[in-house]
Amino acid sequence: MKKRRLSIAWSIYLYLLLFAALILSVLWLCQVVFLDDIYKSVKMREIHGSAQDIVNNIDSNELGDAIDRAGVRDICVSVADMERRIYLFKHHSLDSCAIHSIDNESIFTLFHTAQANGGSCTQRFMYDSARRKYIGIDGDLFDNSQFSAYKGELPESIIYTEITKNKDGDTLFIILNSEITPVGATVSTLNRILSTVTAVTVLLALVLALVISYGISRPLVRLTREAKKLGSENATASFDENGYREVAQLSEALEHASKELKQTADLRRELIANISHDLRTPLTMIGGYAEMMRDLPGENNAENTQVIIDEAARLSTLVNDLLDISKLQSGTENMEVSCFDLTLSVKATLERFDKLCEHDGCSIEFIYDGDAYVVSDEKRITRVIYNLVSNALIHNGSSKQLEVRQIINPDSVRIEVTDHGKGIAPEMLPLIWDRYYKVDPGHKRTTGGSGLGLSIVKAIMEQAGGGYGVTSTVGEGSTFFIELERVEVDNSQFSIFNS
Repeated sequence: MKKRRLSIAWSIYLYLLLFAALILSVLWLCQVVFLDDIYKSVKMREIHGSAQDIVNNIDSNELGDAIDRAGVRDICVSVADMERRIYLFKHHSLDSCAIHSIDNESIFTLFHTAQANGGSCTQRFMYDSARRKYIGIDGDLFDNSQFSAYKGELPESIIYTEITKNKDGDTLFIILNSEITPVGATVSTLNRILSTVTAVTVLLALVLALVISYGISRPLVRLTREAKKLGSENATASFDENGYREVAQLSEALEHASKELKQTADLRRELIANISHDLRTPLTMIGGYAEMMRDLPGENNAENTQVIIDEAARLSTLVNDLLDISKLQSGTENMEVSCFDLTLSVKATLERFDKLCEHDGCSIEFIYDGDAYVVSDEKRITRVIYNLVSNALIHNGSSKQLEVRQIINPDSVRIEVTDHGKGIAPEMLPLIWDRYYKVDPGHKRTTGGSGLGLSIVKAIMEQAGGGYGVTSTVGEGSTFFIELERVEVDNSQFSIFNS
């Protein structure tokens, strides 16, 4: 059973809504649930920072500025010399400042508590202004027995103390006091604001999700609809979407695939038509001559038998070429690599055309300036040269002259086969290596070729790692060439390679 999947539009839609819900959840947690803890944490950092600022400037002329900076943060500060029992500095920022109203005994209690705690201490308390009474939260400075009765109703205060020494070795006691305002009213206000923000954010997220999902999915839906047409041979698909870069790239890829499929379909139809024609002709000849030899007295002779043999050979050539090109393109047949004399192989290949040239009155001239050795599959390279020469003879037109050249370069050797036929138009050159492609649709293969010669050349040279190509001038002829890496060998090495 095929698994149902969400469309890209719904996926984007849901992801955007989930993202908006996540952001709103974080806002609610930070500004409502954890606001009180965050606020108290910030106030504690401010007090600790102010205390450190005062300690760092305890012997400098900027001590007063450090105390003033603490006052800007609504922090009361006292700096006392505990050995001389005098206050060196006092700064009031709060009306309900505890450190300026508590007695000396409480100051010493704070001092001893800080000593016992490693040099610093934090005490938390509340102040009931109606009863003019301090209520402890933690610490041993104020009575905390009534804390639960006033929890959350009164402002909370913090006393932070730190013991330090000046450059003269005097013990100084720094006392800071700050107030933490209840956030109940603030939370209530934030609830109203966040409710409005949540509604607006959800609405915007819905609209944005719809716009984005539609904008992304619409061209993809259209491309999918057009892509489905590729399965129909006669349907035409159009891929001209622009928009996002990825969509445009997909559109270009599908457009390229559409052209390739159309070309493949055209080649397939042409392949079937050519194979059907090439099979039908020899089969008709074989059947016709066989019936004639059976039914007509005196026709059972060597000449008619030779026609049947020739047509059977033509069929065999076509089938073998089809098998060879299939094996080469599928890579199922490995190359038998050896070092061989390419020049000698070319000579041997050209000798196979001697009888044909003698019959047709044509000539093949081999131009070379020395022997060249290569490392490759000699049998297949010989097949390449044979196919190029055979192709040149077919398309040589009225000219009776064909040139084969061997050009030796420092690292390679090049074999060129030049005919003097009609030539090939530039736009046709990339297509001639395809199966059964014919530059001239009206051209007939009078020499018995299978129409697969150049495609076999292409497959062999690509597998051998060599170069191949063609240059042509319309009305003057064409030059097909192959290139292989050349190797330097002496006679002893050559004999070892071929042993």
